[in-house]
Amino acid sequence: MQGALTGEVGLFIDLENIRYSYLNVYHIEPDIASFIEKARKHGRVSVALAYADFSEHPQWVRRALDVAGIAARDIPVRRFVREGQDRLKSSADLHMLMDIMETALDRPQVSTYILMTGDSDYIRVVTWIKNRFEKRVILSGVPGTISVDLVAAAGEADHLEAGEGTPTDALMSSVEAITLMMKRTTPPTGFWTIKLIDQWARDNRNGVPGSDPDKSNAISYMLRNGLMRRYKTVTDVREVTISELDETNPAVRDLIIAVGLDLNPTPVRCPACNECCTVEASVCSCCGETITISWTDGPSEA
Repeated sequence: MQGALTGEVGLFIDLENIRYSYLNVYHIEPDIASFIEKARKHGRVSVALAYADFSEHPQWVRRALDVAGIAARDIPVRRFVREGQDRLKSSADLHMLMDIMETALDRPQVSTYILMTGDSDYIRVVTWIKNRFEKRVILSGVPGTISVDLVAAAGEADHLEAGEGTPTDALMSSVEAITLMMKRTTPPTGFWTIKLIDQWARDNRNGVPGSDPDKSNAISYMLRNGLMRRYKTVTDVREVTISELDETNPAVRDLIIAVGLDLNPTPVRCPACNECCTVEASVCSCCGETITISWTDGPSEA
């Protein structure tokens, strides 16, 4: 394709796909500045857009996009009820598809398209801009989360890497501060959620050290290593996923004891009825369910 290496570059980022892929595969937050650097390898970037419902992501994500010169396209999810359950529907991928098509039609000087995603839903638009407009398409996703057919449709790939990330030792001060924040404080809602923990950790008044991505990485570390556990419950308003310290975890117990705080006498939560039980209990006194201590959860909602 003539001019593919000398024309302008359009960068389109399926942010939800990329961020949660980083959390699930590498267990760290993505380095957003690296997105624009990767695009610059392929030419002068004249279009750079990222798509998500940004109310579902930490505030630092949008600030990092602004600093990198990537425009945030905020597409709120639509909430509805089906069969008595709350459902979410995102149209961010549709907006990204339309912007890719409009760029192909209205900005012929953009000769290289970099799509940061792994979603096979983009196969049709990839083949369309390649075949009809003779554009160069480079697929850039997180290894292990990418549609093989999407890579084949693009014909080129320049995937995202974990980089060096943040060393675990450097996270421990944030982990310890978040642990003590959750132990010492009851939030206004009466319970913690991942979003609330993230918001409070970023409030300088709560004394959690590190950058905003460091704090998000610390929360992911706590979930991945069982320092926190999550369970669903129904409030007066809706079903929520509550997060709490797991005081049966040795790291949590040691830290609480080291700072002179009292351990929770009933640190084990029954998986059937959510009632708290003592660590010695083999069955729940409320419902009779067998008690096991196996509350390890992943980072996908961090």
